[in-house]
Amino acid sequence: MLSLVRIWFDICLWRAAPQDLPASGLLLSLSLGCYALVSLLVSLGSYGLAGAARLALLDLGLLAVFVLSLLYLQEKTARIYQTLSALAGTGSLLGVFALPLVWWVQPGQDPEQLPAFITVLWLLLLVWNLLVMAHIMRHALSSSLAVGLGVSLLYVLVSKQIIGAIFPQ
Repeated sequence: MLSLVRIWFDICLWRAAPQDLPASGLLLSLSLGCYALVSLLVSLGSYGLAGAARLALLDLGLLAVFVLSLLYLQEKTARIYQTLSALAGTGSLLGVFALPLVWWVQPGQDPEQLPAFITVLWLLLLVWNLLVMAHIMRHALSSSLAVGLGVSLLYVLVSKQIIGAIFPQ
């Protein structure tokens, strides 16, 4: 398990790529399970257990549908396991880094009342997450970083709109 976390961390630092992960159903299941658990923990304070569970499943479903659709349309279906494992694993890892920031904020707290360093750390984590996703997508699509970044931005914008429509704050 430690070697798996190390690979996810190396992907977050751009020292590894999704193809460095084995194309394994077991690894994919483990990665998706970690992603769902961390997503649940991140949203628990704002949505309660039932709402956080539904949000985590929706988030997981959106990620899976997006990656499956994109790689299917690009005729790169052999990369699905590794791409989803990399996205879910790195998302889990970055989510763990986000937990202290999320727990710092009280539900319903006015964003203007947050200390500036929390806002800056949150913004840095969001940018890092976007760049990691772009790194993974460029490898999955055999394209440039710009294309990976564009695809990642598209995913983030679409998923936020869907989640915001189903789970208004």
